[in-house]
Amino acid sequence: MSEQIDVTQELEKLQQRVEQHLEERVEKAESKQGPLPSLWEAIRSILIGLFIVGPAAAIIFGVLAALAGK
Repeated sequence: MSEQIDVTQELEKLQQRVEQHLEERVEKAESKQGPLPSLWEAIRSILIGLFIVGPAAAIIFGVLAALAGK
């Protein structure tokens, strides 16, 4: 029974350490983030839109136009 209590206590300690570590990582990431990373994310989103969504939309509209022309 005492082994079970010891394991539970160790798990609680480990969970607290993990939570503290994650909080530190989040704080560190938030402090590093400035205007440049958000600019990079905006550029990346635009490129994804141009190269992935754009051709897919063109294919869909082309198929729809071909079907409407029949």
